[in-house]
Amino acid sequence: MTNELPILIGDGLSDKQIKFINKYVNSYCNVSKACKAVDISRQTFYAWSKEADTFREAVEQAKEALKDRWEDEINKQVFEDRNPVVLNKFAPMVLRDRGYADIKDVNLSGQQDNNVVITVVDSVVHEEIEEEEQRVEH
Repeated sequence: MTNELPILIGDGLSDKQIKFINKYVNSYCNVSKACKAVDISRQTFYAWSKEADTFREAVEQAKEALKDRWEDEINKQVFEDRNPVVLNKFAPMVLRDRGYADIKDVNLSGQQDNNVVITVVDSVVHEEIEEEEQRVEH
């Protein structure tokens, strides 16, 4: 897999804007790096974003494509590598708009026959259970 991420760019973009979008995608949507790579200022980027609908749409498409890449990596880390830390910490920050924002804690279990059981645990409930277990021990 290469770091190149194909993006469909519609009509109405200048050559410089197309170059920017390609650099933007390949720099993981880092505005500063993409601006530097095509020798434009951040002010130019923001002017294009404000004034050109097709450019703004291409930038949004690049951001969504990057989120798709992140989601693919999260899925790999969780379902292939069995890494719950990734889902607990990374997904709520990056994929909030895709429904990950309310996850408090995730436990993975049942790793037989390549099936994974995911249990979402609200941290408040988890703390109450721990407190109850401690009370019973004393």
